Amino acid sequence: MPKVKPVVSLSSQCINRIKSSLKMFEIPLDVNLIATWRGSPWDRKRKRTGSESDINHFQTMPVVLLEAIIQSLCSRKYTMDLKYFNIRFLISTELQKLNAPSYPYDYEQFSNFFPKLEKLQVLVLCYSKIDDSCLKIIGTWCKNLRILDVNECDKLTDTGLEWLVPKTAELSKTLQELLVTCPVVTKKGIIMALQNCPALRVVENDHIFDVLVEVAQQSAELAHTNFARLLLCPVGEYSSGQLGLVVRYCPSLFSVTISVKEGLTDIDLFCLTSLKNLQILKFPCSGEEDEEYDEDEEDNDEITFDLGLVPVLKVIGSSLQVLDLSYFEFVDIWTLVKFCPNLISLTFDNQCHSLSALSENEIIQLRNEKGQVYFRHLKDLVCGFNLSHDILFDLLSCPLLESVYIEYGDALTDDLLQQVIANGFLKNLKLLSLESCDLVTKEGLDPLVINDNNLEQIIFQFCEKITKQNVWDWLNFARRKNWKLRLEFQNVDTKIKVFYET
Repeated sequence: MPKVKPVVSLSSQCINRIKSSLKMFEIPLDVNLIATWRGSPWDRKRKRTGSESDINHFQTMPVVLLEAIIQSLCSRKYTMDLKYFNIRFLISTELQKLNAPSYPYDYEQFSNFFPKLEKLQVLVLCYSKIDDSCLKIIGTWCKNLRILDVNECDKLTDTGLEWLVPKTAELSKTLQELLVTCPVVTKKGIIMALQNCPALRVVENDHIFDVLVEVAQQSAELAHTNFARLLLCPVGEYSSGQLGLVVRYCPSLFSVTISVKEGLTDIDLFCLTSLKNLQILKFPCSGEEDEEYDEDEEDNDEITFDLGLVPVLKVIGSSLQVLDLSYFEFVDIWTLVKFCPNLISLTFDNQCHSLSALSENEIIQLRNEKGQVYFRHLKDLVCGFNLSHDILFDLLSCPLLESVYIEYGDALTDDLLQQVIANGFLKNLKLLSLESCDLVTKEGLDPLVINDNNLEQIIFQFCEKITKQNVWDWLNFARRKNWKLRLEFQNVDTKIKVFYET
């Protein structure tokens, strides 16, 4: 079961102590006050002597520690308590990474210290109140910036992007990732960013697919970009050939997420075979709004697992490390075992044997060759129902598994779990999440909970035979052993998910 709670590192203790002090005493509130203040927080008004120098002691800390403190203050848990805290005291000219708390600070605080941050390489200001003028200041002073995240900043417009990266700016040669999913930023702003920043490898924005289609269509000779990660999703419908055009324009992609919409066909998917560097391929579930189709939906063009994706996997499956097939209602595990042997992460919903690209003899031979190990490198598994006992057993027997999510797992029983554990598997498991797995009980889970492994978190959602008392028993057992463990529980009797932690 979980390991004994480790001794907290000195670095973590320092960070936690500083956070606790800032939270408790709401300091510093004033720049001049903290620069000369000595002693306890309750002694802020005492008379200062002339021998006291104006030193901000935060600036004497190692820059790595300062970055860690700022990062830790980003959680909503602390930003709500520290709304009066002046973050400028943590800002050093040596900072290379700044993940700034976004709520409830206003942009005036940020604009004052950006001229000091010429060495900054990573800047995260998502969900903040910055406006276009702030982007102009960033573009002027943060000349070595590599990553800028301003997602969900409602005040930003195309003008801000124009000010951020004019063609003559030094930043236009260094900026590699621009995350700017903002409601008012349009195609015009994204086009300017692409034209003025030749080093861009990642752009996150709702219009990026349509922009790349437009740029590629207007190029007399198709130039190539260095894009590494891309979300393929038109604002409207897909048009025939658009996907292939974008893929040819971005041949260096290693991560592709395809949001399936009407107009995308099986034939369109085959263009993915040209992406020789592709390691991450995701087809996420459609949004809730896409679930309400009319009866004519079946007549619409739609990609399929067997006719659309399988031909792609036959060509590039061996290079894939992450495969998310949440969109597909049914997939075939044998096809994935055959063509995607190097997966580190796999997500799928339902197994359907009839979709297999392999014959019965090929499947038998494959099982004999592989033994009981499907994916030797697999660490993350998300799967659903329609799995046989044998398939689920073999999936849980992947030796490197660290996280497992199972939904509606009718094949997950006490006997199966005990058999997997008895064979020495799940030793590396850190997270187990079970939803609507109604056949497993405390008796089946006990060998996992009380044995030696790396388990840190267990999540139960609407598992019929797991009770709140079971969770309490495991929690108390872990506390007696001084184990580090987090348990989450929800059933029909609880309105919200309940969290327990040792």
